[in-house]
Amino acid sequence: MSWVRKMVGLDGVDIVIQAGVTMFVMIMAGSSAGGNEEALIGGVGAVSLVILGVRRHFALKRGARGAIGETTGEVIADRLAELDARLHEIDGMNYRVQELEERLDFTERLLAQAREPERLK
Repeated sequence: MSWVRKMVGLDGVDIVIQAGVTMFVMIMAGSSAGGNEEALIGGVGAVSLVILGVRRHFALKRGARGAIGETTGEVIADRLAELDARLHEIDGMNYRVQELEERLDFTERLLAQAREPERLK
C-alpha cells in the first residue's frame, strides 16, 4: 500500500483526477461568470474540498474494515487451501526425490559391482 493511500485513503491517481476536475470546473466557472468570478471560483474550490473530504472519510472507513473481499473469511480460507495444496505438492516432490536418490545409489552400486570383476583380472 502506498504512503499516499495510507495517509489520505485515496490513491494518487484519484487525487490527481479530483484536482483535474476541480481545475476544469474552476476554469469553466471563471470564463462564464460575469462580474463575480472570484467568488464563483472560490465556491467551486470549497465544494471540491468538501467532496474530497467525504471521499477521504469513506475511503479511510473502508480501509479500516478492509476492502471488500480482502479480509473476508472466504478469501483467507481460499488462501489457506491453496497453501495447503502447495505443501502437499512439495511433500510429494520430496518423496519422489528420495526415491530417485535411492535408485541412483542402487544404480551406482550395480555399476561398481560390474567393474570390480574387470579389475580383478
